[in-house]
Formats: sequence, C-alpha cells, structure tokens
Amino acid sequence: MSFLQVENIKKSFGKTEVLKNISFSLEKGEVLAIIGSSGSGKTTLLRCLNFLETPQEGRIIVNGNVLFDGNDESKRSESAIRKNRLHFGLVFQNFNLFPQYKVIENLTLAPTLKAKEQIRKNGSYKGLSSMKQANQLITEEAEMLLKKVGLYEKRDFYPCNLSGGQQQRVAIARALALEPDILCFDEPTSALDPELTGEVLNVIRGLKSSDSTMIVVTHEIGFAHDVADKIIFMDDGYIEEEGTPQQVIDNPNSERTKEFLARFNQFGD
Repeated sequence: MSFLQVENIKKSFGKTEVLKNISFSLEKGEVLAIIGSSGSGKTTLLRCLNFLETPQEGRIIVNGNVLFDGNDESKRSESAIRKNRLHFGLVFQNFNLFPQYKVIENLTLAPTLKAKEQIRKNGSYKGLSSMKQANQLITEEAEMLLKKVGLYEKRDFYPCNLSGGQQQRVAIARALALEPDILCFDEPTSALDPELTGEVLNVIRGLKSSDSTMIVVTHEIGFAHDVADKIIFMDDGYIEEEGTPQQVIDNPNSERTKEFLARFNQFGD
C-alpha cells in the first residue's frame, strides 16, 4: 500500500465542478510536482488534502489510515478534521506568518499548543510530563529548523524585517515544526522576485535529500523536472497526464500537456 492514496476526489463550489474524480498515490520520501494552468484545480486539490476544503466524494488515506471518506460522516467532524490536518503541513504562496510574533515564536506557537493538549489528555508530550520541559524541547527543535533553512541568526526578528525569500523559508520551517507526514507547497515562489526564488527552491531541494515526502504545486517547470519523482499535469479539474518528469515533461503523450509546455517554453507561465 502506498504511503499516500488519494481516491476519486470530487469537489464542487455550487454548480462549478473544480475537481473531477482525482486519484493518485505517493510513496514515502517521494516528491510529487503538480503543474497546470491557473484554474486547473491544483490549489483546490492541495486545500482538500490539507482539510481546508471538504470534498463531496472520495477518500484520503495516509500510511494505511483513512483520514477522509466522503461516505463516512464521522470523518467530517471538526475534531476529526483538526486531528487529520496534523498529517499535512502547508506552505502558502504569501507566507502567512504571524506578523505580531518573532520568527522563533512563529515556529513554536503551534507545537506549544499541541504539547499542552497532549499533556492535558495523555500526561506527556514526547515523553515529557511538564510544559517547562516541553517548551525547552520545542525551542531547541525550532532553532534546529532555523539552522536547516539558514535563518538561525534571524530568530528574534519580526517578519516585517525579513525579505520575501526569508519569510518563505521561515514558513517552510514552521510547517516542518509540526513534523507532518507530508509537506505541501502551494506555488511557494509565486510571490517572490526572481532573484529570491532560488533561495527558496534550494531549501526545498535540501528537504528532498532528507527523505521528506512532499507535494509541490509549482509553475517552475525546470525545478519540477529536476526535483520531482512524479509529475501530475492537471487541466480543467482532471489529471490529464501523470508519470515521471521524463515522461510528462520530456515526452508527453497528451496534446493538452504538449500545448501547455510549448506555451511555457515560449512565454513562461
């Protein structure tokens, strides 16, 4: 069984079908890149996987656990959704950092809330029984993540004092702080100037070498080709083509995929 299985996901807004029977799988440690024109359903798919939107139909299974089943109302409860979100980390286009908190606080806020809840319910967090011990561990782990993305020296800065590329690297570290099974990126460089794009893409490349399982929605076709193990090309709510980068980008079968890539090669996207 694959680490992530997405089965027959359908999502509509009113009468508009946005996702039409989406199915794919991903093995642990693989990187999936999702490409396609604006409006093809890429971001909606990512939001469904992160439980920010609720599909009308389909199933989402992680490591053998059914997190969502359109036919099971118990999977739609608010408590179930909050729990299921912990399996996924999402890095947004526009960073979405908390402006009132320092960099280090942006990373420690959610893990601290998680630790409080676990100590209250189970008596311990990662084997620690007191919040003082938990807070020390959470801070140490956050500092390690900041070192990983090259921003330890900015730990006490506020987001407004960082460049866009630095803010996005903090956002990546924040997503990693909750130790998600699958890390998702929604066009992580689209809000950045071209000279800042490279630093964010390099961080994502580094995560691939650490065996992270990732889904990246991107318009950076060259990056997708170099980093992804699998490529999905979406068009009008469908998966038009799926395969390795060599199959989908270098030798596409679908005429629609060929048209998209030709337009990208001619004008960029």
